[in-house]
Amino acid sequence: MNQPCEIVVRKFLPLLRILIAKELSQTYNWSQTKIANLLGVTQAAVSNYLSQDENSLVSQYFNLEEVKNIAKGLASEINTRKGGYTEIIYNICRICLNLRKGGSICSAHKSQLSKLKDERCMICMQLHLSLSDVLEVRKKVINEVKVAVGMLEECQEFHLLLPEVFSNIVMAIEEAKTISDIAGIPGRIVRFRGKAKALMDPEFGVSGHLGKILLAVMKINPNIRAAINIKYNKDILEILEKLNLKYYILKRDIFSTDIEGDLIRFIEDLAKKGIKDIDAIIDEGGFGIEPNTYLFDKSAIKLAEKVVKIARMFYNKSKKSE
Repeated sequence: MNQPCEIVVRKFLPLLRILIAKELSQTYNWSQTKIANLLGVTQAAVSNYLSQDENSLVSQYFNLEEVKNIAKGLASEINTRKGGYTEIIYNICRICLNLRKGGSICSAHKSQLSKLKDERCMICMQLHLSLSDVLEVRKKVINEVKVAVGMLEECQEFHLLLPEVFSNIVMAIEEAKTISDIAGIPGRIVRFRGKAKALMDPEFGVSGHLGKILLAVMKINPNIRAAINIKYNKDILEILEKLNLKYYILKRDIFSTDIEGDLIRFIEDLAKKGIKDIDAIIDEGGFGIEPNTYLFDKSAIKLAEKVVKIARMFYNKSKKSE
């Protein structure tokens, strides 16, 4: 197969590397050693780059002036240190993508494979647009989880609901298939100085246990996209009933050690019974397994609102019993 990436690796990047080396040396007086360290090549390779006549760099694939202008812009950014190494790689990848979706890399690819012209190939453009959509969807989920976590952190009573294994809140993109489609908090939400605190920002693919529980529930009801775990006791059960939340209780075998498997099978059994509306699943726990309440909703924010209400009711209930 002749992919556009082959043109990038074999033709575009070597040419760009040479022109960046020349620009850094001639315009900014960088030493060969310094250039070699930046480009990840040997000093001898840089010496070879600098000795090449620009006329010999003319390529049947690319317009030399176009690539020279790209190299000048990158060299300027590198010299002024506007960005780190990650920023350099990002900029080159962004440029490459732009040249693939209708630019000179696209033209070079079509000149190699005439059938692409006949078929009016738009692969790179379509991939770019679909990737942009995916990124936007995932950004929205990350932002929603951030807002939800902020609501929980601001709730003075929420720390009272934290189980010993701590809590997490997760949210899935629509039609999520794997854990990588679900955003959660790395390291969970912990108790810190009498408050609930998320130690890190949300990321995708970081919550295996709660993510699998959510995926199982989403098979029953695709409208459900968010989940959280909190502690469980009789007071929590009474609050769920007062709020008219539909809950189902998993009663474990006293010797069961398959925390996750038992929960997944319990949810699958609910599906076989035709149950679709699930607000909560209660895991009563067992030997060495802490009881937990799993709450679900359509979004992380709606779920956080529900949990804040439960936390305040739990606090008031505990005050009355004192």
